[in-house]
Amino acid sequence: MSLFQGGTIMRMAYAEGLTSPEIEIAEGAMLDNKSKFADLKVALDSNKENLKMDAMKRIISMVAKGKDVSELFPAVVKNVAVKNLELKKLVYVYLVRYAEEQQDLALLSVSTFQKALQDPNQLIRASALRVLSSIRVPMITTVMLLALKASVRDMSAYVRKVAAHAIPKLYSLNQDLLPDLLECIDYLLGDKRTLVLGSAVYAFEETCPDRLDLLHKHFRSLCRALADVDEWG
Repeated sequence: MSLFQGGTIMRMAYAEGLTSPEIEIAEGAMLDNKSKFADLKVALDSNKENLKMDAMKRIISMVAKGKDVSELFPAVVKNVAVKNLELKKLVYVYLVRYAEEQQDLALLSVSTFQKALQDPNQLIRASALRVLSSIRVPMITTVMLLALKASVRDMSAYVRKVAAHAIPKLYSLNQDLLPDLLECIDYLLGDKRTLVLGSAVYAFEETCPDRLDLLHKHFRSLCRALADVDEWG
């Protein structure tokens, strides 16, 4: 049989519904992914924290590798109120990544994110604010503004830094909130921590770069802070 004849027979076989090795491998990978996600969903619905923890570690590992695990959002978001701190951190890492893509589902947990803003752990408070500011829905801007006003006065410099980055996001959703956001920026520009100042100036540049009057009373302290602010700041 010639190569041409063999190729013809193979094409005829595929046309009759048979599959090539490449197609079989691709279909096998799809089935493996579905099976893997099914296992993860079962683990996330479990009452055992160790199973949930293992599932979330695997999910975050896939996120870190650039894999799309957005279809797990409904299963993950149900665990947003877990009490285990390490598990909660992993859940919020995932939510920060996908909240903007899964607006409707994220909206269902807004009250939980609000409660998390009162959490004793600064990482949870910061993550909750990040998730809220990632929900690009105008109807919750009032909720976001209240969260932001509280966060710029948070005891944690890290939370205040995250609050500064949330200001331009909120402004892009509702420019009518500018007077309130200017108060937040003004407060952050007077912060004593260099960790916060770089982000405060970023919020200023992104939101109201022409309002140089806001810089006047902070000018000297900002100049003194230049020696200690990180390179990006």
